[in-house]
Amino acid sequence: MADTIGKRIKQQREKVALTQAQVAERLYVTQQTVARWESDQHVPPVKAIQDLSELFGVETATFFGDDRIVAHQFNLLALIGSVIVNGIFFVVALVVLVPLQLSLLGLTFAGLIAPVVMIWQSVQQIQPLTLGRLLASLTMMAVALIALPIIKQLSRYVGRLLRAYYRYNLTAIVYEVVPRARD
Repeated sequence: MADTIGKRIKQQREKVALTQAQVAERLYVTQQTVARWESDQHVPPVKAIQDLSELFGVETATFFGDDRIVAHQFNLLALIGSVIVNGIFFVVALVVLVPLQLSLLGLTFAGLIAPVVMIWQSVQQIQPLTLGRLLASLTMMAVALIALPIIKQLSRYVGRLLRAYYRYNLTAIVYEVVPRARD
């Protein structure tokens, strides 16, 4: 068996015929992160080890061998760094991402009801019913129908990405992989 966690990760990845990019995509990390794990430049968090064991279909202990154990420790510096970075991240998300998402949903909804509004305006004699207006409203509805599943998929992806990010973040604060003490 391989000597280090990184070599064990690489060995298991190659057994299931996945590339570093494929592993990274499934764990919501970058390919460079997987490369650092495999080259032992960085030890993956315990949650990542659990996800890797699930992805490769092996026991978590496979990656630890005899030279590593999981120690439950509180990391104050990781907590402070996490609070600062996540605070900035939430401000950016609230200022940029939430309004953007709401705008996209609003525009999509407007496109879906455009033909109904146009017909209502014609019935109420607010605007005359013209072929150009009818085609424009039907085009808006078609674009909205195409955009709706894309927006839904994008929202799901961002949600999964955020969950994975915070899960790894939390485990960095409370867990650490350390060398086993030699007797």
